[in-house]
Amino acid sequence: MRALLDAQVILAAKAALAAGIAWALALLIPGVAAEYPYYAPLGALLAMYPTVVGTVKLGLQTMTGLAIGIVLAYAAMWVGNPGSFTISFVVGMGVLLAGLLPRTAGGGSGIASAGLFVLILGNNDLSFSFGYFVQMIVGVLVGLGVSTLIAPPLNTDNALGQMSALRRTAAQQLQDIGQALEENWVAGDPRWVERREELFHTMQGAREAVQYAEESRKGNVRRRFHPRDLAKDYEHVGALETVAFHTLNITNMLEDAVEGTTDEEPIPPGLKRPLQDAFSAVGDVLELWTVEENDDQTLVGARQALRVLELSAFEAATRERPFGAASSIAMSLHRILHAVTPPSKYGSP
Repeated sequence: MRALLDAQVILAAKAALAAGIAWALALLIPGVAAEYPYYAPLGALLAMYPTVVGTVKLGLQTMTGLAIGIVLAYAAMWVGNPGSFTISFVVGMGVLLAGLLPRTAGGGSGIASAGLFVLILGNNDLSFSFGYFVQMIVGVLVGLGVSTLIAPPLNTDNALGQMSALRRTAAQQLQDIGQALEENWVAGDPRWVERREELFHTMQGAREAVQYAEESRKGNVRRRFHPRDLAKDYEHVGALETVAFHTLNITNMLEDAVEGTTDEEPIPPGLKRPLQDAFSAVGDVLELWTVEENDDQTLVGARQALRVLELSAFEAATRERPFGAASSIAMSLHRILHAVTPPSKYGSP
């Protein structure tokens, strides 16, 4: 939350600065454009975006949408003066073109708004159209300059924080999930839902943070002073998503198997302790995991706990139920451990 607030404060300060500069420059422009200086701050505002590449994209879309809107307005003027029909035509066509050309002219009502300004305020006055267009372009260019040169954000710290949050959330849920076995949470207990939602939202936040970090580096002059291997970050997130997926799978299986359902036998009492030990051991691995290394002793302990769980599940199997929930949970724990084990240690004892 603090990072988001800081980023919003910076964006607000940059937008305010860009609007002030655009206004000052607009007053210096000679000719008919000088009559419409208030459009320059509007152009700067419309072009501002937290990242450099986003500002460039938004600025180009604003200028393209503006040009299309002006052409659309003049096409409507050939029919007649502003009225219900011409206004409806400009708005309808503007919204339609915005939907058909989202990559070129952006979405929303930008084309329609530009067309309405020219149609209603300009009303066949070419000087208004020219002044409006020039001042908007001035504002957009100022917005691009401010976004590029003044404190362009790098979101790498937030991405690292989100990835760490996902790792800690999964680790904590695995370490604490034995509580469900101790207390025999029933299916439908709100605590199952809370765990699933927390893990899902944290996983989603980590992926979005890394994607935003990648975007924030494009065209950013500060990236030279803050080198980072984003491919490694995506690999990290991929591993954590695997962890989160299997943790969710374990949660779903336990909800059915703690007390049992019509389709699932309850977990035998003798398997509860091996399950709890395995949850705790794999959770410890996650707590200490980094992208490239792991704690050898903790890793060995987790493998031993899983081995004990597998043997216990095998001994508890019956002819009617040869493969119960404990075996499935053990497989998911294996996949989690594999996801966070460096390749050099896959075959280590």
